Parts: sequence; structure tokens; C-alpha cells
Amino acid sequence: MGKCPMEEFYNQIRQWYNPAKHVGMLPAPVEKMLN
Repeated sequence: MGKCPMEEFYNQIRQWYNPAKHVGMLPAPVEKMLN
């Protein structure tokens, strides 16, 4: 398959959320992966 499901999940999160606008709305580990 190439990508693991979690990698695809975080790629979708990057598209849905702009970290600069949504800081504090996501759990810290997720924000670290986005930034």
C-alpha cells in the first residue's frame, strides 16, 4: 500500500486545518506533527 493509514490521516488533517489558525484546537502531539 505504500503509506500507513495514520500517515494518510495526518496528511488529510494538514489539508483541513491551517495550524496557524487552529493553534490550541488540536492535541499537542498532533500539532507537533503538523508543524
